[in-house]
Amino acid sequence: MKDLAEKPIVYITGAGPGDPDLLTLKAKEIIEKADIIAYDNLVSKEILDLSAFLNPKVKLIYVGKVGGEHDKSINQEQINNLLFELTKDYKIICRLKGGDPNIFGRGGEEAIFLKENNINFEFIPGVSSITAVPAYAGIPLTHRDCTSSFTVITAHEDPSNPENTINWESFDALKSTLVLLMGIKNLPKIAEKLISLGRSKETPVAIIYWGTTHQQKTIITKLTNVIEDIAKNEVKAPSVIVIGEVVNYREILNWFETKSLFGKKVLITRSKEQSFSFVSKLLKSGVKPVLCPIVSYEPVEKEVFNKNIINNLSGFDWVFFNSQNAVKFFFEILNKNCYDSRALSKCQIAAVGYKTKSELEKYNIKADFIPKRFSFEALINELTEIEKLQNKKILLPTQAGARHGMPQQDITEWPIYTANFIRNLDTETINKIQEGMDILTFFSSNTVSHFAKLIEQHNLNNHIKNSKIAVIGDETAKITKELFSKVDIIAEPFTEDGLIKSMERYFKCNVIPAKAGIQ
Repeated sequence: MKDLAEKPIVYITGAGPGDPDLLTLKAKEIIEKADIIAYDNLVSKEILDLSAFLNPKVKLIYVGKVGGEHDKSINQEQINNLLFELTKDYKIICRLKGGDPNIFGRGGEEAIFLKENNINFEFIPGVSSITAVPAYAGIPLTHRDCTSSFTVITAHEDPSNPENTINWESFDALKSTLVLLMGIKNLPKIAEKLISLGRSKETPVAIIYWGTTHQQKTIITKLTNVIEDIAKNEVKAPSVIVIGEVVNYREILNWFETKSLFGKKVLITRSKEQSFSFVSKLLKSGVKPVLCPIVSYEPVEKEVFNKNIINNLSGFDWVFFNSQNAVKFFFEILNKNCYDSRALSKCQIAAVGYKTKSELEKYNIKADFIPKRFSFEALINELTEIEKLQNKKILLPTQAGARHGMPQQDITEWPIYTANFIRNLDTETINKIQEGMDILTFFSSNTVSHFAKLIEQHNLNNHIKNSKIAVIGDETAKITKELFSKVDIIAEPFTEDGLIKSMERYFKCNVIPAKAGIQ
């Protein structure tokens, strides 16, 4: 790739069909380095959230076109001119398009405009919805037992219009799988046309809405029933339509929509920074994550006290880290005082939880001890079984005001960061909670306590009474039960992966039957 610091350059980038895991490595690289991202209507919210996480300083600007809704759209000439103007103020412009930018995405038109105006550009291909969406619906586009080819059609033209440019007769002669994009409006007339050309009325049809995302919905019908089933299921764009015998394979190959957590709305109360990895894992299960970051963290500014602790680290036998935040803020203080991980060379290190262990490893620190159960109490109890802690000097970098149930050992509590809880829920979050959450997730007892206050404050108790509650940790479970009278799911083990696996097990036998027409 060229030196990104040279002249302004526009990367015409494919964002894929919606699932962030289908974003290419090269697209991710540009998103991380872009000064501004101009995105269209088919770029999923999950991709935009990922972009903001990967590149917190990036500016996001919407330049979408919505089919049939001109008041919500920007025309192509306006988009071209905007890209030109952006090159005056920004060096790296990411023009982010759903799917692949050069498959019905007008990437070529924009590239020609940029070329004519002496603006550097590069194409970054994306995973196309043409193949990805049917795959997520469990439909192979070819199969040697029924067809060896497929035909892709942009189906926004009315086939009954004498001036339409699509030769439907030649497509039908191939007897290949048909993949229609932008075809919902004209699908009834397309079905009539295909039947008139000799296609069986019983030919299976799949209509896949927002494929590869938690919103994915697949309707299986037949050419003869298309009109009825579109009306019954309120089908709308964006949808990919597959016509042909390969649709029948969905019955045995449907893998995405059958996940036990598919389509579940999961409320996440962690800070934005800590939610990213959990959200990424939930998306793989087809979950709709709803971010409700009710807490944020910042360092405790006590320079003299901090410096005194750092200068005397060698006097401690053990340093206990009981959270990722403790590790993060500890090393920020080390760095600020011109120290690095070598300052811990004479100390043994204990870590509560694999996330804390992983955070330590970022600084090349290997934990000497990790308790089997991820709590501070377990750390003390399990470590005491293998080593006498009496007369040992222990340092505990921790959150200000945190409760640890301190034992009798010589432990120096060092409050290095503070938790700031929001005072009110925003209107968007309130609306989402009122619509109903399938699962509420909690990772700490403090978060549960504050969430309970917010729910009471906004009169939302009735809206969460049917939600399942999933937690990590014994202390979190205890406080949750006190405040909400129940805990449905406790992570085993006490990790993000353990929580997701526990939720999957819980819902495995509680699959909601599909509506008529949806398979």
